[in-house]
Amino acid sequence: MNFNQLRYIVAVDRHRNFSRAADECEVAQSTLSKEIQRLEKEFRIIIFDRSRNPVAPTMKGTDLIRQAKVILEGQKQFIEIARKMSNRPAGNFRLGILPMLAPYLLPLFIRPLAEKYPELSVEILELTPQEMAIHFEEDELDGGIAILPFFKEGYYEDALFEEDFVLYLGAGHPLLEKEEVKWNEIPFDNLLLHDTFKSYLTSSSEIKNKASLSARTIGNISYHSGSLETIRKIIDRNGGITFLPRLATIYMGERRLQMVRPVVDPVLSRTITFVTPRGFEKNRITKVIKKEILSGLPKL
Repeated sequence: MNFNQLRYIVAVDRHRNFSRAADECEVAQSTLSKEIQRLEKEFRIIIFDRSRNPVAPTMKGTDLIRQAKVILEGQKQFIEIARKMSNRPAGNFRLGILPMLAPYLLPLFIRPLAEKYPELSVEILELTPQEMAIHFEEDELDGGIAILPFFKEGYYEDALFEEDFVLYLGAGHPLLEKEEVKWNEIPFDNLLLHDTFKSYLTSSSEIKNKASLSARTIGNISYHSGSLETIRKIIDRNGGITFLPRLATIYMGERRLQMVRPVVDPVLSRTITFVTPRGFEKNRITKVIKKEILSGLPKL
């Protein structure tokens, strides 16, 4: 006897149909039928009268099904108590992440998080910093992955890691002849930038201290929303240059990696932070999410 067999007879009793019971238990009907037959053979008791339509439990089967429900409920209570005693985080968590980070960062940790903590239910939303703040205020968000500093004060910020930017160049661009590109060698009139990058570059004190830069000097096209991968494909097709986060390179094949160059003097970087509201009560969950994010980071 095992718990699956008990679940199967309870499901058949509920549906009075082997096929629907198998669908509920997410097994093949043949598997469900064989397991019930094994249970009947083990105790030499017929649990279901298969000659009736719909199928019905026998008198002895009715008693066994009743006891099976008690056992399964006890199993559920055992699991809940054990999880509490093991101090494992459980519950719902609504996580915001910047659209510029999502395609590169999420694939690194969402599967390990789901496999290691099946008790967690994590809902992920791609949001701008402004949208995150609104969701925080309306109690519709538990945490967010953003860029330090978060645009609005009054939140806890825990720096996760620092990431530099690389230059992505179109085929045949003269800068491909260099192993690395200095800031003052970048032709700004060739730059195609996501608007978020433009805001970062024009507000960076480090860049301002080392280079003459204004909003007017950064190309004539800005990309206000959407995917950085769209910009990369535009450059693949039409030429030009852009900045990409270093994490983007781990998804590139050898051909595209040849189009990437590090930027130096200064090195362009950003700090990724985990933002939570003050008075936050889901610290155990945030700890495991942050742990999985850091564990999934490759060495670049």
